[in-house]
Amino acid sequence: MKEREKTQAGDRKKLSGWANYPTVESDVFQPENAEELRRIILDSERIIARGNGKSYGDASLGKRVACMLSMNGILSFDPGTGIITCEAGVLLSDILPVIVPSGWFFHVTPGIKSITVGGAVASDVHGKNHPEKGCFSNWLLSFRLMDAGGAILTCSREENPSLFWQTCGGMGWTGVILSATFQLMRITSVSMHQQTVRARNLEEMFRQFEEQKACTYAAAWIDTTASGRDQGKGTALFAEHLPGDKALNWDTGKPADVPFFAPSWLLNPVSIRLHNQIYYSRNKPGERVIHLDKYFYPLDGITNWNRLYGRRGFIQYQFCLPGPASFDGIREVLNTISASGEVPFLSVLKRHGDRPSRAINSFPVKGYSLALDFPRTRRLTALLSRLDGLVWKHGGKIYLAKDAVSGAGMGRVDMKQFTEKKFTSALRERLEQ
Repeated sequence: MKEREKTQAGDRKKLSGWANYPTVESDVFQPENAEELRRIILDSERIIARGNGKSYGDASLGKRVACMLSMNGILSFDPGTGIITCEAGVLLSDILPVIVPSGWFFHVTPGIKSITVGGAVASDVHGKNHPEKGCFSNWLLSFRLMDAGGAILTCSREENPSLFWQTCGGMGWTGVILSATFQLMRITSVSMHQQTVRARNLEEMFRQFEEQKACTYAAAWIDTTASGRDQGKGTALFAEHLPGDKALNWDTGKPADVPFFAPSWLLNPVSIRLHNQIYYSRNKPGERVIHLDKYFYPLDGITNWNRLYGRRGFIQYQFCLPGPASFDGIREVLNTISASGEVPFLSVLKRHGDRPSRAINSFPVKGYSLALDFPRTRRLTALLSRLDGLVWKHGGKIYLAKDAVSGAGMGRVDMKQFTEKKFTSALRERLEQ
């Protein structure tokens, strides 16, 4: 009886995403195994799974939350084939010291490594190589899912295929991921060849991306404070894996730390403009060899960097526009931001390619995406509402893993699926038709 009362109550906590906005009061449960998770699900009318809380918006927030961090075992890893099976709560940062010394890396990885495998599947994360490698689901072989009735289902392209694709990028609506099996990529070195290219404006930035289509990895920083002929200026980083035959150790050193929340006035239009000028001047054109960790996970070099935005937090607005609309749409977005007086501290541009037709919930479309980190202000929500209108007008969508304020449907998915109280057997049968 006492155990059941504890299951129903959970631990009352204040939760937020990485952006520290919004914050909600939640009953948090942390199951140690599938049976504990089943009891929690059956006791809950609604519940959302949560990994390491690194999604920027409200993706893993709710009245009742199942924290999966205790289900964090690496169940199997074959150094010969590069196939690995992990529980949902395993962090990518825990996998890297295991796979890299054996000559393996992720085909697709986001810009931070402190996310869970379950979160990577639920968000169907992408990286800097989407045109060539797609999203995480491209390399996902199968996963085990617990639905709202407590049943455990194995999902793959062959077994429960519709449920497989609904879950990838589905943000947890189909159930709770227990474990996943995916294919790794062979590497022979922990070094990357990086080429830094400057662009004087948005047109030149797009030209650089198009001219470097053959490059595997590409991402660019844009100075959103630049205007006029300089609008869209920035630096693009193109990279490839280097060959090698030395030992592949994964000693990344100890990151720096932001030990406290910065004052809310620290990031303002003047300081952000100064930061952008310094960043642009320091990132000079040229080629260099860079460690794998520093190229893929630069933000992980500073622990708790989100505290730089102060206790008010920030909002990341990330959208993707289809190819023909990308340039004009992004230029219109930048013009709208400039006229608003709001200034993003960070902005990242990426190019995207085709995706599997069945990956209906995946974020990227063939075109370009722009991620914008705004310090949160009273006027920001009104601006983001206007940006929603522009993104929709140009046929684009937002990234649900980053969303905190956008209206229903901006992910261009069927929002009826998110209103279901539970993933029922009847719904599962409909998906399998």
